[in-house]
Amino acid sequence: MSTPIRITDELKEKAQAEFAELLENLKMSDGEIRYSKAFKYKDHAAVLWMTPVAYSKTVALINTFSDEVAWHGMAVRKAENEFIIEDIFVYPQEVTGATVNTDQERYTKWLYDFDDDSFHKIRMQGHSHVNMGVFPSGVDSGHREKILDQLDDDMFYIFMVWNKALKTHTLIYDMENNILYDDKDVTVRIIGDDSLEDFLADAEKKVQKKKPAVCRVKAKKEKEGVQEPLIPLWNRLYGYGQGLYDQYEL
Repeated sequence: MSTPIRITDELKEKAQAEFAELLENLKMSDGEIRYSKAFKYKDHAAVLWMTPVAYSKTVALINTFSDEVAWHGMAVRKAENEFIIEDIFVYPQEVTGATVNTDQERYTKWLYDFDDDSFHKIRMQGHSHVNMGVFPSGVDSGHREKILDQLDDDMFYIFMVWNKALKTHTLIYDMENNILYDDKDVTVRIIGDDSLEDFLADAEKKVQKKKPAVCRVKAKKEKEGVQEPLIPLWNRLYGYGQGLYDQYEL
C-alpha cells in the first residue's frame, strides 16, 4: 500500500493527537512507553512504462550474467502517476553472485560523461538477484536511503529488483507528490505491448493443462467383490522395475 515519504504538518498533528490520547489512560508495566504509527494512502497506484529497448536490455542483462548486475535508467514523468524508463545503462561495478559494489572512482567519471539533459534523467536504479527472490535486502535498503537523501522535493526515483524468472519488485519515490508507490501499487508495462497482451489473453483461453487420470483394469474377480491390485502403467508396458511414471495406473 502506498505511503507518504515526508511527515506533513497535517500528519504530524494527527500523530500528536493520537499519542496524547494514548497517554491519558496509559499504564506502564516496565516504565517504558512504546508507540508506533503507520501512515497509509488508499487507492494510490502508479504505472511504470518501459520502452522496448529498455525492457530488451534489462532482460538481456539478467539472462547473460551469472552474477548480480546493476544498472541506471533514464526516466521521465509521463503524468502525475505515470513514469517512463526510456533507456538503461550499466555503470562501473564489482559483483559476486549475491552483491554489487560500485567502483566509486570509475562511477563518478562515468556519470560526468553524460550531457546535462541525460544526467538529470538518471532517476532509476535496478539490479538483479540471481538465485533469490526479488525482495530487497538490507544492503539494498541502505543504498536506497543514501540516494533518497540526495533527492530534492520536486524529484522522483525508481528502484527495481529483478531475478532470472523475470519477477520484479518495484518502488517509486514520488517526492513531488509525497507518495511512495510500493510494489503492488505499481503496474509495469511495455510501451506498445497492447497487441502482445491481447495475444496472451486469447492464448490462455485456448490452452488448458491436461490432468493425469488414473484408470483401473477390471478383472473377473471384481464381479465377486474382489478388487484386483492396480497395475502401474510403466510395468504394464515395459515390464517390472523402477519407472518414472508409476503414478499413472491401468
